[in-house]
Amino acid sequence: MEYNTKRGDMQFREYGRSVKKIIENVCSLPEGNTKTEAAQGIVTMMALVSGVSLRDDVSYHKLWDHLMVMSDFQLKSAWPFATEELESLENRQKEQQDDKKERLSYKDKTIASRHYGEYLESMLHNLKGMPDGNEYNELVTLLAQQAKRDYLVWNGELADDNIIVDYMVRVADDSRINDLLRDKPIVLPNGTLPVETTSSKKKKKKKKNNY
Repeated sequence: MEYNTKRGDMQFREYGRSVKKIIENVCSLPEGNTKTEAAQGIVTMMALVSGVSLRDDVSYHKLWDHLMVMSDFQLKSAWPFATEELESLENRQKEQQDDKKERLSYKDKTIASRHYGEYLESMLHNLKGMPDGNEYNELVTLLAQQAKRDYLVWNGELADDNIIVDYMVRVADDSRINDLLRDKPIVLPNGTLPVETTSSKKKKKKKKNNY
């Protein structure tokens, strides 16, 4: 059985894969009247499938444009308009394809715990290379506070601050964090939790439903 995931891309989904398959078959025909007539028949079929009127010159031209793109310009011999228009269409299509190739790809990076975020994690990775001292201690404290804020925003409650410590030690691979934070409260400065936590939203919803 052939699955859609194993088939080629659909440039224009409104015509369906059946039309795409017919186009592929017609492209394999030798050049001549048969191929030209088959291409014209496909345009008629595309009009029926998409509900477009062949009497509308703009729509008719658009159908032929789509046919050329879907056939990868292998049906040029059937093109009924000026050659310059076909060349212009082909150039635009090539530019679009080049554009797609130049686009930046999505980051494929695994984050240990997504609710803490990539930036916090990258800063934790840099801790191990820092020397002991006040700057190191202050940075660990700030990162612990941010990690706790992130945790509260997504989970609502934190039973034990050592959960944050465990996360930081694991990601940073730095045992000095234990010496600084283990079994000590991570205190958040007043007014530094800018959004509602999950638990506070649930409480509001429960209170509202009780009325």
